[in-house]
Amino acid sequence: MLRILSRILSAYFAFLLPCFGTFKALSHRPVSEPELERWTQYWAVIAVVVAFEYLAEFLISWFPFYFEIKTLFLLFLCLPQTQGSTYIYATYLQPFFEKNEVELDAGIISLQSKTLSFAQEKFAAVWQIVWNVVNKNAAAGQQASATPGQAPAPGAGLSMQSAMGLFRIYAPALMSALQPAAAPAAPAPSATPSPAPSAASSAFEMPSAEHRAPVGAAPSFPEPEHHF
Repeated sequence: MLRILSRILSAYFAFLLPCFGTFKALSHRPVSEPELERWTQYWAVIAVVVAFEYLAEFLISWFPFYFEIKTLFLLFLCLPQTQGSTYIYATYLQPFFEKNEVELDAGIISLQSKTLSFAQEKFAAVWQIVWNVVNKNAAAGQQASATPGQAPAPGAGLSMQSAMGLFRIYAPALMSALQPAAAPAAPAPSATPSPAPSAASSAFEMPSAEHRAPVGAAPSFPEPEHHF
């Protein structure tokens, strides 16, 4: 129960409240420069404490009342009444960093370059092992499939050149097979369309033979109507 209470107090006073205080100091610059400096020093001290805890806590966590003492120490660092982080930074951290700044910079750069070189070497070695296994498996498969008495084909092992050659050979056929089939073409229109009667021919159509007046006959006039 005491351990859980210690963790709750540490989380609230040592991390959540300083986080909010840092936010307020950053939001009200340049008025809050002293507060920003205080919280920056606090986070520097907390970083050292957390790093030490990660490295050595398994050695000292068995100590009686360890978590209770740790909670009191964190409260000493963060509370504005004590401002223990400011004291520890000004008394111990700042003189140490100022004295060893050049050596620390050189050590950090050297450590980063060595770590990167080590990672590159290990990755290259693993990749070479994988590539050799792939080549051996490909060569063994080709030798097993070859007929007796027939020499194995040159370049039995899988190499980058042979892989690129296979890609150039089979890539066009694969791409053409993956393309969607073309839609069927629409039927072409008839070459000889049916003639449509023109407007002139329908408007001036000649009368038929039975409705045509006989040649030489006088035109008929309407008979007069007599109204009595």
